[in-house]
Amino acid sequence: MKHRFDSRAPNKSATSPSWRFPGEFEEQSAVWLGWLTKEYIRGYQTDDVMLEIVEGLSPHVHVRICVPDTAQKEHVLSVLREHDVPTGHISFYEKNFTMLYWRDFGPIFTVNGEGEKRIVDCAFNCWGYFPQSDIQSRMMERIDRDVAADMGLESVMTRLVSEGGDREFNGRGTLITTESCEFQRNPNMAREEIEEEFRRLFGVTAIIWLKQGLVEDDRYDTTTIPGPDGVGVAYRTASANNHVDEYCRFVSPDTVLLAEVTAEEAANDPVAAENRRRMEENYEILKNAVDQDGNPLRIVRMPVPDMVYFTATPEDEAYANLVAYAHYADGTAFPYGQPVTVVPAQSYCNFLISNGVVLGQKYYMPGMEMPESLKEKDMEAERILQSLFPDRTVVMINTIPINFGGGGIHCSSQQEP
Repeated sequence: MKHRFDSRAPNKSATSPSWRFPGEFEEQSAVWLGWLTKEYIRGYQTDDVMLEIVEGLSPHVHVRICVPDTAQKEHVLSVLREHDVPTGHISFYEKNFTMLYWRDFGPIFTVNGEGEKRIVDCAFNCWGYFPQSDIQSRMMERIDRDVAADMGLESVMTRLVSEGGDREFNGRGTLITTESCEFQRNPNMAREEIEEEFRRLFGVTAIIWLKQGLVEDDRYDTTTIPGPDGVGVAYRTASANNHVDEYCRFVSPDTVLLAEVTAEEAANDPVAAENRRRMEENYEILKNAVDQDGNPLRIVRMPVPDMVYFTATPEDEAYANLVAYAHYADGTAFPYGQPVTVVPAQSYCNFLISNGVVLGQKYYMPGMEMPESLKEKDMEAERILQSLFPDRTVVMINTIPINFGGGGIHCSSQQEP
């Protein structure tokens, strides 16, 4: 009989197999993908993005599409049939959930040297926005345990609140994570306690703590950001609340990709200036960090997309979220009933690596009022990814419809070794 491991259980003996979280660039047996049909902002369908993700992945790896019920499964199948997507490498997993981002509450697979798998069962509180006792927190917190039971795998329990989007592994024993995220989720745990859990759960021996993520990924319900050209205010439609996969990623055992804002960009925009300060502070940490073997890391820089602005009206789901949870510490009074300017969660670092393919994010939309520099950055992001993964196909997808929910391609997926 399979059983769960409590965080108070003694460590296994030295003769027991060690467990690790593989690097995302290692071989995968499947990718789990959350597929909800939503229009956070009317006219921007999440189905369009999910379809492109499946089309990009399915020739290379098995795709396990996660749906909340049979009706959604039938809907997804109809979308796939309509676009002639072969389903030979696609299966479905039904489990009730309300948010797209399976990396954060879904199964977290670790492996040992004997090829066995088990699943880590972290606590979950909806990215720090709700109590752990909230019905949505409880609904999705149990999904990793349910997957383990359904697959006949052990699940390893911890009281640590931590989402997959804030943990980057090189597969050899090094973890990169964000202070502002992990400390916010676990206010009653010391750094040393959090580190001990990371070591126990994931087999890491080197932990690199970066300070903060991008301004666009700060809590969406407490502060606003300047509007277009600095006029008025804009609201984040949602955010993951400082996840590392929005700004820093392992692309090989010894190489990390880190977001970069140029001095010129910082001189012309206060948000860019703050992002530059944060990313350069993180750069200094990475430059002085070493991996599990004491070796320095190679650092490659990735641009930050130009911010794009949209309008949300009271009829939009994103607007309803702002109304429900708007408590702005900067004193902004939300204009209830009036349209507002909003920004999605954009990032070139929220890509997904899989067998033979990398799915990246792009944002420029021909025919819409967007800066040409955004188009150039899209192309630069693709060039950087292709240079880092010369043996994989790079597919760039416009992800704005799912970015409105606070995450992207990486957030919506989780690889299975």
